[in-house]
Amino acid sequence: MEHNCPTTKLSEGKMASQGWCVDRLGDWIKKNPTKRAKNARDKLEGDFCKKLKYSKAWSGLQQALNQIHGKYEESFQLLFNWAAQIELSSPKSRVQIELEKVGKKNRFKRVFVALKPCIDGFLAGCRPSISVDASCLHGKYIGQLASATRVDGHNWLYHIAYVIFD
Repeated sequence: MEHNCPTTKLSEGKMASQGWCVDRLGDWIKKNPTKRAKNARDKLEGDFCKKLKYSKAWSGLQQALNQIHGKYEESFQLLFNWAAQIELSSPKSRVQIELEKVGKKNRFKRVFVALKPCIDGFLAGCRPSISVDASCLHGKYIGQLASATRVDGHNWLYHIAYVIFD
């Protein structure tokens, strides 16, 4: 984008609130989901010729992400609805969510998912052994994602089940 500020100095953006940043970052973050707060600050400074504090850009970016994706805590509550829907739409699938009590609150411990069509496919056409692999999850909440796979008759990976745990 061409920089066309009347001077080379940016004016102090004291009136730029978090809400102002959110309004201007919403569409941009949808198109650039991997961008960070520094990129957001550079974008706003370049487009509006206003100098912003890093913390203002960071909080605006976080709020924009919350508006787009929802909050982690709200997503966690949807996990139980998702599990119930899986069991309704694919009977005999296995979705198990385990919590642990920490003080008076429940804490996520793990979720195991094995869809019935995947189990049936494994039994019908895969070689009789299973491989398990795991990778680390990064972000606000960390943990691991492990999956059970096998090679099918076409020598392709066939997913059987997965588990997310802390």
